[in-house]
Amino acid sequence: MSNEIKNFFYPKSICVVGASTKEKSIGYELLKTISTFGYQGMILPVNPKAESVLGYKCYKTIDEINDQIDLAIIVVPKQFVEDSIDTLLTKGVKSILLITAGFKEIGKAGEEVENRIVQKIKDAGARMVGPNCMGVINTIEDIKLNATFVAEKPEFGNTGFFSQSGALGAAVLNSLRETHIKFAHFISAGNKADINENDLLKYWQTDDNIKTLTYYLESFVNGEEFIIPFITNEVEKPVLVLKAGKTAGGMKAASSHTGALSSKDKVVDALLNQFGIIRVNDLNEMFNTAKGFENFKSPKGNRIAVITNAGGPAILAVDSLEKENLELAEFTEETKNKLREVVHPEGSVNNPVDLLPGGNAETYKRVNEIVSEDENVDAIISIFVEPVMVQPFDVVEGIYDVKTDKPIIQVDMPLPEFWDTYKRDSKKQMPVFRNPEDPAEVISNMLFYNKSKKKLIEYKDQYESMLKCKVCKKYEFEKGFLTQEQVNEIADDYGIPVIKNKLVKPEALKSLNGEFYPLVIKGISKDVVHKSELNAVKLDIRNKEELLASAEEIEENFTKYDFKVDEFLIQPFIKTKHEILIGGFRDPSFGPIIMFGTGGKYVEVVCDTTIRSAYLCGADIDEMIDTTVIGKILKGVRGEKPIDMDYLKKIILASALMLIENKNISEFDLNPLIVAQDDSIHAVDIRIKWE
Repeated sequence: MSNEIKNFFYPKSICVVGASTKEKSIGYELLKTISTFGYQGMILPVNPKAESVLGYKCYKTIDEINDQIDLAIIVVPKQFVEDSIDTLLTKGVKSILLITAGFKEIGKAGEEVENRIVQKIKDAGARMVGPNCMGVINTIEDIKLNATFVAEKPEFGNTGFFSQSGALGAAVLNSLRETHIKFAHFISAGNKADINENDLLKYWQTDDNIKTLTYYLESFVNGEEFIIPFITNEVEKPVLVLKAGKTAGGMKAASSHTGALSSKDKVVDALLNQFGIIRVNDLNEMFNTAKGFENFKSPKGNRIAVITNAGGPAILAVDSLEKENLELAEFTEETKNKLREVVHPEGSVNNPVDLLPGGNAETYKRVNEIVSEDENVDAIISIFVEPVMVQPFDVVEGIYDVKTDKPIIQVDMPLPEFWDTYKRDSKKQMPVFRNPEDPAEVISNMLFYNKSKKKLIEYKDQYESMLKCKVCKKYEFEKGFLTQEQVNEIADDYGIPVIKNKLVKPEALKSLNGEFYPLVIKGISKDVVHKSELNAVKLDIRNKEELLASAEEIEENFTKYDFKVDEFLIQPFIKTKHEILIGGFRDPSFGPIIMFGTGGKYVEVVCDTTIRSAYLCGADIDEMIDTTVIGKILKGVRGEKPIDMDYLKKIILASALMLIENKNISEFDLNPLIVAQDDSIHAVDIRIKWE
């Protein structure tokens, strides 16, 4: 990664354009924060009216500075920003942090200025964070950079924290003494006009000081670019995302079933899960999980032991285990016998182990040692509620003295003064959690990451083959929904089993021979998307008389809504056993998305569907099938034989390939994909929209 991004965190010199002598102004407070946090490099303030600021020599203009500027921080009023950037770029400055607000976030006029600035930055080969951001932090001792206007002094950890919201970033920083959150790097991205989450995903892979990546995001600049490094196994560190806007309105009105069933948040949720990116529900879970990755070895399985001195918190912990798909470990008899020698007779040696309020530091340590030696235990949650007779400090320190490869995650519910004592006096400085539900989330997220990482490695070749798909054939179609002939052509090229069909003009129906009987007749119009809504599909037609009567009824139904039948589609009638939906659409951020589930005209009502990125591997297709009701049915239930699942998977893969290779396909449906009584599979209705 180039020095342009590295210099935001490791600059040897900083120029503050807009440094101020006025207390409480951003230009003053930001420079004060840089100074008091202990920045080790050169500080070059610029202010045309001051000789010095906070003891630093002040330059009248940027041009007066002869020293090299690694990082320029701009806090001047908006009307001076563009000229300042022009001067910095002329001097060869490549890393610019634009704190000043008043750009894209205020409307079109501000957006035009922002776009102009970004173009200048790109033309100069420079990079910019912001505008409308609150800065960057690097807590590493050799740098000690706090270029924000938040006075709190963060402590060093191995987490990188990217926040799209300056206010939320400030809230996190202001809570550090209470939450004990530690990180190496913090960056507030503001409008993400240039540097965004994708840049930091790549950069933090190269920085050995960063072990875990955390993101607060309100939007993805380019979701497809964000997930590609996971597909190609370029991401070697856990990534946690807190994505806001879960309840925002869904996608704009879509004309396919697939589009109607999808929302932006559903896409985000599915794709993060698919590629092993941990999506958390709140800041507490995000930073707790980061602490887990930094401080504990990953558990080898999901069998958890709970040790407690109070029933209520233990019950909450156990409830949380079940919610997170973790299990209470079953102790061996040997373990129970050892516990009986330590645990009070009125306590419990089963899981959860109850030490009663009298359980002291020595008891807690010994019980954790015994339980950690049990072959049926993968991780331990140790809960301590402070009673009058036992102090928490020695309990916590003693437990972290236990020698084991298994994670022991502690929950402490003490008097308030404990936390300051622990932070000041603990030799371990290991994380202690406040809520009995927290450890289960942490363990579950760690296990999810390990499982996903293994999948991505195992299926690397399959993922990359999807990424490298080449266009098999160049199609020249007009915009809009493809005609039946065009659908037949592209479906045949990709091996999608389109049922035998024939298009007949209304006036030619009378001369149609009986080769298809029994048959299905469908009314076709370029203006009608869902034929069933106009009662334009007639099944099991046995003879010419029924055919003509059905056609007449369809034409009457079209006329009621001022539509006209362009053609009739004639297909063989198949006795249906199951109806499947395979669909796809092109998400504006994450690219090609594939859907699988229950099909038919009630698809939006039933809502038995699941989605994935079209960059699929075999395990993804298996998961899609296994997580739907129709998928379980197709694999055989109630004594029924399974259908040809390998063939179904080939159809899903072919559909994904069709979407990837043909960038003009904005959405498509195979609905229904019918499983006949003989278990053969037929696509009887395909809609493909070409953009």
